[in-house]
Amino acid sequence: MNLSGLARFAVTRVRWVTLAWVVVVLALTTLVPTLEEVVSRDSTPFVPSSAPSIRSEQQMDDTFGNGKSSSYIVVVAERDGGLKASDRAYVDALQDRLRRDTEHVTYVQDLGDTKELRDALTSRDGEALYFQVGLPGETGAPTSNAQVEAVRDATDHDRPAGLDVAVTGASATITDMVNVVEHNILRITIVTVVLIAIILFVIYRSVSITAFVLSIIGLSLLAARGTVALLGLHTFSVSTFTGSFLTGVVLGATTDYAIFLVSRYHEHRRAGLEPREAATAASSKVSAVVIGSAFTVMLANACMLLADVGLFRTTGPAMAVGVGAALAISITLTPALLGLLGSRGYLEQKRFPRDEHGWQRTAERVVNRPVRALTIGLIPLILLAAFAPALRPSFDERSTQPDDTESNHGYRLMAAHFPTNEATPDYLLVRADHDLRTPEDLAALEQASAAMARTPGVVSVRGVTRPLGTTITEASLGKQAGIVGDRLAEANDELAGGTDGAEALADGAGRLASGAGSAATGATQLLDGIDTLHAGVERLADGSDDAVGGSAKLRSGAQALASGLDSAISQTQVAVDGLGLAYTALKRSLTCGIDPYCKQARDGIRQIYEGERDELIPGLRKAAAGAHQLADGSADLDAGLRRIRDGLRDADGGAARLAAGQRDLSDGLQDLADGSDQVKGGTDKVASSLGELESGLDEAATYLQQTGEATKGTSMGGFYLPPSALKDSRFLLSSGAFISEDGRTARLIVLGGSDAFGRAAAHRVGDVVDAMHTGLRGTSLEDADVSATGMAPTNADIETLSAQDLRLVAAVALLAVFLVLLLLLRSLVAATFLLASVALSYAAAIGLSVLTWQLLFDKPIEWTVPCIAFVLLVAVGADYNLLLMKRVQEEAPDGSREGIARAVALTGGVITSAGVIFAASMFAFMSASVITIVQLGFAVGTGLLLDTFVVRTFVVPAVAALLGPRLWWPRHPSGAY
Repeated sequence: MNLSGLARFAVTRVRWVTLAWVVVVLALTTLVPTLEEVVSRDSTPFVPSSAPSIRSEQQMDDTFGNGKSSSYIVVVAERDGGLKASDRAYVDALQDRLRRDTEHVTYVQDLGDTKELRDALTSRDGEALYFQVGLPGETGAPTSNAQVEAVRDATDHDRPAGLDVAVTGASATITDMVNVVEHNILRITIVTVVLIAIILFVIYRSVSITAFVLSIIGLSLLAARGTVALLGLHTFSVSTFTGSFLTGVVLGATTDYAIFLVSRYHEHRRAGLEPREAATAASSKVSAVVIGSAFTVMLANACMLLADVGLFRTTGPAMAVGVGAALAISITLTPALLGLLGSRGYLEQKRFPRDEHGWQRTAERVVNRPVRALTIGLIPLILLAAFAPALRPSFDERSTQPDDTESNHGYRLMAAHFPTNEATPDYLLVRADHDLRTPEDLAALEQASAAMARTPGVVSVRGVTRPLGTTITEASLGKQAGIVGDRLAEANDELAGGTDGAEALADGAGRLASGAGSAATGATQLLDGIDTLHAGVERLADGSDDAVGGSAKLRSGAQALASGLDSAISQTQVAVDGLGLAYTALKRSLTCGIDPYCKQARDGIRQIYEGERDELIPGLRKAAAGAHQLADGSADLDAGLRRIRDGLRDADGGAARLAAGQRDLSDGLQDLADGSDQVKGGTDKVASSLGELESGLDEAATYLQQTGEATKGTSMGGFYLPPSALKDSRFLLSSGAFISEDGRTARLIVLGGSDAFGRAAAHRVGDVVDAMHTGLRGTSLEDADVSATGMAPTNADIETLSAQDLRLVAAVALLAVFLVLLLLLRSLVAATFLLASVALSYAAAIGLSVLTWQLLFDKPIEWTVPCIAFVLLVAVGADYNLLLMKRVQEEAPDGSREGIARAVALTGGVITSAGVIFAASMFAFMSASVITIVQLGFAVGTGLLLDTFVVRTFVVPAVAALLGPRLWWPRHPSGAY
């Protein structure tokens, strides 16, 4: 059936057509769940699960949560003057209630885990505390909205008087925005209908015509909502924004199509056709344009199904289906009722348009001086479009809704008592293929944390090495250097006492050497006086008794010397080991390697350490060995003297043996004298070296103590934390919150100084991740996997995805609209030109929005506006230009300027009326209390006005006049409009 046959059937079978549509609309409104109910069942997330931040959030939940949470909210409780015991009891009971609600809640952060955790989640002033709640629904999904409301209902149960409780966080923010939008839908609908009714009455000055168009609009809206609800159950996803956007588009499109038909009907009536014939003729002529217009809108909106962002994917297809329902009614029911009511005199035009001659004069001026007209049209469009590149979209969903929403109230409570962004931090995950609980890996994590903390805009970084945002003092190498310095000082004090003993030992060794020399001399004299042996035997016996006593003293002195040297070696070894520990710790510190002062001090400690290790201790050990040999040799001497004494007492028959023994004694005493001189020299060196050692230890201890004092609490001190520290109760919070159970994943919490919802925070995410990679470079975690999640990383992903979606949707939508224009106009030049004109109109509308909102009102444009505005403006703008060009094709098949002027005059009032009404339906969005819808209504509304009064009035006719017959290349039109 062709369009003429369809029009004739609809007009002649008016009762059947009307009945059929009534039945369809009743079925859709009674048998199909309402659109709001279908929306509530949908689980499409605001941000796709494939986004890096969302994947990281799921990994974080799998590792640190229970693997069941897809989003999180924060419950904050506050009492002015301080929380009471009843308040804390209420919070404990609330947590129990939430844990039992397994349908809406998957995780509740336990405030009773540890005292450290409760203290961390309580404000310093004691007036507020908060805890996290995990939800099974993803942020922005309608199912998640219901879960947020369930948690809020739970907070109202048995709440103590005076305790302020709010549910906030990203999911709560989206829920509040959705609630505000839902409450705005009725207001938007009423305002739209009122504006359309006023404009229709001003145009036609007829209550019956106004009522007729409004009736068609109402049926179309019911049919569209029911159809979208039906398909939303089985075919595509819907969201809360679906209802508001669907309302505005369907009302505007249906009104346009009705005006096209009514205006052409009136034209045919003025030509003398009967009402039914006029309705049939109007439908036959206009239906092609209506279908082409509807298909441009449908295809452009359907392209959003290709988008990744959930808001686009849930609104575009729904608007396409809604316009499809409006199209079906417009080409069947509208002409049927037009013929029926027209034949009864209800739709007659009471007066002719006063501006018909005005449009004729305007059209003639444009086509007669096309260059000037084109210049007049292009200048404002280009000037406005020049502001478009200055667009800086906002991702702050908090600022798009009223300040009094519960989530915004919760943010204010958090800001008043906790650090900035405490409720919306960034999370950095570090995943490795091994257990991170080693000194090397913990030091690497601290190094990365310090690097992130130095990133501009970062206020605090929390992790296993800094649970409260600052490095653990005990783990600082500066602190540890101070401890080593203190211990070296203690060793130095003990060594000072040993120095006195070494000096006394040297004096004793000197006396021993002197005595040994005298003994050698006496032995020589004894040998010379052997002939007088018998005369002096009594004295020699007495002398031998003294020699035995002297040898005993010699052995005792040698043993004391050996013991003193052993003690000196032991004390010196303690000091050397301490220096070795200090040097090794500083050698491992990357910070000390960078700091030239620390590096110079480290080299000095190394020189002291190596000198004492390689020279002093070996010398002491040699001296001790000599002292032990001396002690052993003096024992032999003692035994020999005893034998001499016994031999003298048996002098009879032993004189010869005494002489020989005396010669041996003389030689031995001479050796003893020489050895005693060597012992004296060694002990003198020991005493001198111990003084030098004492001085060196004092200098090392002083340096390490000063270094430790300067670096014990800062990033200058390096980091060392043994794995055993994680078993300490003080680090229980860290081990559970920052290190996974298997030890392979570490979590760091980053708090920024700017709003987590703002562009600055989103752009800082890349810097923070880069800083972490830089901090891990050259460490054991250099190849670890790093990812980010949280509000700012999610907004960074939204910025990337929305930009990609805009490019993809724009390309596909432009191609779809171009193909529709090419199919209907059969002209490559005309289709290309019209597409370029609507693209320029869009750029001008965005530029005007930037100028108005961003530059004048200092209100950034919400990130969803550019994409949705593009689809609507390109599609709807193409409608009006298509209507004009089809009439130009009919009136000026040869490209004559007279025909172009005639086409502009005949369609001027119709397109202007349609454009103003559609713009009014978009401006009705500005009655909403959500800035997103307000800005979208402004952008699309102003864009439609620019397209209606500038593009269609000046640009299109001027270019058509300049091109002439070339406008229809590669063929000349032969059909009629």
